[in-house]
Amino acid sequence: MQGAFNQIGSLGQAMAIQMNEQAQHLIQAISSSCLEILGQQDGIFIKQKFELFEAITGFETPNVYKVYAANDQGKKKKQKALFKCKEKSSTCARLCLPGNARPFEMKINNYGCKDFQPAMAKMFLKDEKRVVFKFKREYQCTCLCFNRPRLEVLYVENDENKKLGTIVNPWYFCNIGCHVLDIHDNLRYIVEASCCQTYFWCRCPCNSCNKVEFVIKVPTGEVVAHLMKKGKDCCKNMVGDADNFSLIFPKGASKEDKALLLAVTLMMDYMYFEDKGGAQASVGPE
Repeated sequence: MQGAFNQIGSLGQAMAIQMNEQAQHLIQAISSSCLEILGQQDGIFIKQKFELFEAITGFETPNVYKVYAANDQGKKKKQKALFKCKEKSSTCARLCLPGNARPFEMKINNYGCKDFQPAMAKMFLKDEKRVVFKFKREYQCTCLCFNRPRLEVLYVENDENKKLGTIVNPWYFCNIGCHVLDIHDNLRYIVEASCCQTYFWCRCPCNSCNKVEFVIKVPTGEVVAHLMKKGKDCCKNMVGDADNFSLIFPKGASKEDKALLLAVTLMMDYMYFEDKGGAQASVGPE
């Protein structure tokens, strides 16, 4: 009898070890495959979740976004989301600081990657293990061109955070924009929008008045791609701050560049569109 119990115990240990090894292989495969899948896209469509509770009460809740594949025209493809992005920040920061100043960590999960197997992930992985990217922003006291806001872009591989680059919000007198830096702090892209667009001067909730077009330029000044901010519908535009973004990737952009452009899109939302009617509604020097 004792021998039977020992045999069952040994079998249980062997199964536990095998499941742990499977989980480790799954984590490595997920991290690498999702970055590769992002690198294969012509564009992405980012949809921010509309929070009814926030719209009714005014109580700021963490932002949640879903990232979908898009074609070379920026139109969303009819398939499941590639990634889910969820903000991690303190209640105090959300209530006391505007979006363009509050610190946060954005965790990007890989629920919808084509080769991702949800059943296996549910069996082996906790939510923390599904994170493939992290976007971190610390609180910074800034004035004009001094100590400008920065967003660090990290790629999670084998439980290690590997830096891909940084998003910097430079000081603009009228226009709005961000700079995309690579891992060596070299300028890769400039993402800018003119303030001479209807959104900045007309607070009408209609979709046409909620569009903002950004150009994506290389350091030489050549325009290589476009980013478009879009509203939801009139009712949601009027009561909430949830937006959609359509991003077309530059031709020949690397998978790391595309991850950085995903990060700059979310940075733009926090810097300029998070607090409609508030401090960010006006364009100009901070």
